[in-house]
Amino acid sequence: MSSFELLSRLEPAFGKIEEAVKNDHEFQASANGHAVAFGITADDNTKPVIVTVENGRIQLDSGPHLKPSFTLSARTEHWEEFFEAVPKRPFQSYWGMLRILGKVEGVEIVGDVAAFGRYARLWRIILDRIRDALHGQDTAYRPEDVVVDFDEEDSIVGRYITAEQPRWGRCKIFYETAGSGPQDILFLHTAGSDSRQYHALMEDKQLRRRCTMYAFDLPGHGRSFLGSKQMPENFTNDEEQYVGIIGQVIQKLKLKKPIVSGASMAGHVCLAVALRAKELGVSGVIPCEGCDHLPAAAAIYDMPGDPAILDPERVCGMIAPTAPAENKRLIWWTYSSQGVQVFNGDLRFYFRGWDGRDRMQNIDTSICPVYMLTGEFDYSCTAEASEATAKKIPGAKFEKMIGLGHFPMSEDTKAFIPYLTKGIEYIQTHLGSSSRS
Repeated sequence: MSSFELLSRLEPAFGKIEEAVKNDHEFQASANGHAVAFGITADDNTKPVIVTVENGRIQLDSGPHLKPSFTLSARTEHWEEFFEAVPKRPFQSYWGMLRILGKVEGVEIVGDVAAFGRYARLWRIILDRIRDALHGQDTAYRPEDVVVDFDEEDSIVGRYITAEQPRWGRCKIFYETAGSGPQDILFLHTAGSDSRQYHALMEDKQLRRRCTMYAFDLPGHGRSFLGSKQMPENFTNDEEQYVGIIGQVIQKLKLKKPIVSGASMAGHVCLAVALRAKELGVSGVIPCEGCDHLPAAAAIYDMPGDPAILDPERVCGMIAPTAPAENKRLIWWTYSSQGVQVFNGDLRFYFRGWDGRDRMQNIDTSICPVYMLTGEFDYSCTAEASEATAKKIPGAKFEKMIGLGHFPMSEDTKAFIPYLTKGIEYIQTHLGSSSRS
């Protein structure tokens, strides 16, 4: 039986917690003009902790006399895991606890679910600062600590091409390129996002010498236009359209035997690309955070609220807790700035549309080597799920990325580059060996 008790652990630190929250720049920006009270409760038979926010001020208290709009409920052992200095997956976020453990395991939202969604950014920031205060650490975003480590004259160049798919229609596709190395590599963005995820990667000087890098925004995403047949609020995605647009980009940009790499939804589709590698002219794939199939997990995606807040809050729960705060902030922002219902359309493909379970053995790794990568903190597509898929592909290789989560290319680029580099070298060496044999 755990000796952890929620109230007795938090109550002595109420003052430190309030100070840490008050000094958080993001909290102050989001809390201004808002008033809400929410609870944090466990099954240890103690009174709940009540957090009251009003016009940028915060107060922690306890007692049944206080009536919160909603309460974050979990078992005692879950909160003990959550409030570790560096929690394991899925305990780095309450979203992860909701999705993976859920009501069956005692994790649920009690009360006004709409208010829970409306104030998702506030309660998440507060939970993060509670963890900081308990361990004497500071993981909050500090503008003064941000170091811009790319050249003043940015090396990334962006342009448009035109592509067309039967269901999406004709579309202006935005793409970016950087580097002048001999190896072409095409990066694919995650569900509901865009190629800005790859900016830090594409600015890396060593990668620019090794590779010529390309990344593009799917139709309706980022800076690409809607396809002529796409309707606002009704975006759909499927394997045929997705692989088809990748093939057109490769052809229009005249890429030479590119390596294709992407994460999450794009990690899935890398496997579809590998199945058609000869047709597409692809020399290898590096799927990140992908597998042959994921069961639907709609519980946290059907809540009422502003998607510009809810979408980034939900997905950012999958980031490694050790990722730099400025990187988390940028991931949050790109997810907040997408078209209406685009993320949901991608999620339908991610969870239900993609199914390669009966086809992985058909990938020919002598033509298209496969090097799979998944972060240890990813609770959506786990390292175990990716490894199980790799074992179905004759000759494929899998590696778990330590200290990384669902967005490895952008949450901690410096930590990701060595893994990506190994993948590139593996593909090049494997192809060289195959051609000589």
